[in-house]
Amino acid sequence: MFSLIKTVLMLVMAGLHFAGTAQPLKFPERPIKLIIPFAAGGGTDIVARIVAQRLVETMGQSVIVEAKPGGGGAIAVAELMRAAPDGHVLLIATSSNAVLPVVAGLSWHPSNDFTPIAIVYSYPFVLATNSDNAQRFPDLAQFIARVRAEPDKLTWGSSGIGGPQHLVGEHFNKVAGLKMVHVPYKGNAPMIQALRANEVQVVFDTQTLMMPHIQEGRLKPLAITSAKRSSRLPDTPTLSEAGYPDLAVEITNYVLAPKGTPVAIQRELNRQFAAALEHPDVRDRLQGFGHTVPLAAENSPEAVKAHIDRFSATYGPLAREVGGANR
Repeated sequence: MFSLIKTVLMLVMAGLHFAGTAQPLKFPERPIKLIIPFAAGGGTDIVARIVAQRLVETMGQSVIVEAKPGGGGAIAVAELMRAAPDGHVLLIATSSNAVLPVVAGLSWHPSNDFTPIAIVYSYPFVLATNSDNAQRFPDLAQFIARVRAEPDKLTWGSSGIGGPQHLVGEHFNKVAGLKMVHVPYKGNAPMIQALRANEVQVVFDTQTLMMPHIQEGRLKPLAITSAKRSSRLPDTPTLSEAGYPDLAVEITNYVLAPKGTPVAIQRELNRQFAAALEHPDVRDRLQGFGHTVPLAAENSPEAVKAHIDRFSATYGPLAREVGGANR
């Protein structure tokens, strides 16, 4: 009996010893690769580099932003799926990636096959036209009237099949009862260039990318998808004001890690991203673009999953229609 008690006490003491000398988390151990699903130079790329610069300062390792455009985000997602689940390869995904499997006929789902880390920012889209069209349709109501009078005549551009601009554009056409010809481009830059050349009549894109062209006088905003008017475009009505409350939508970009990433690394990554986004320099720059940046206390993996599930429920049915039309 005494021998048994002695053995138990020795095991307990050994456990306390190891608990007291637990090794601190060694992460990251090498440079981190931050994949984005869009072309370099776009809004996501700009924000990723701002956040990455702050992460370098706090994590003590390089953070390499790598653009993997194409397939509506499928190429970037495939890169993440091939990565080891050790937190050194991450993806800044976007809302539309939640329904990409439906659009592209893929077998994964972001809620189940990846590890959510943190929300980076949310943003509305601006619906804009070339300023040369101001006499044809000087405002949203007259633009809609022109499209209805000339079905399948006017064109609208997106940054690619299955991307957020594509889904929001399809949603706009459906809710407003419009018939326009969709012209997909390979990224935001060629899409904006096509609008400047009036090769397409309208596009949806971020304030970040639209504002320089609006300020230059080349583009004219018709509406914005936010619930309230933007302080950067106070004279531009929301689509809700125009009678389309279902089109009040903001796109959210968030960080995913490979499935199976250890919990300790998940927590460290969440802490690092949340802290980076709380830094005044980072927050001020992102808010200056018209983005909404979450507070650290609200920025959890659970918030990422909730957004993915909510966007899937709203846009899943539309994505099935889009996917069927483009496969």
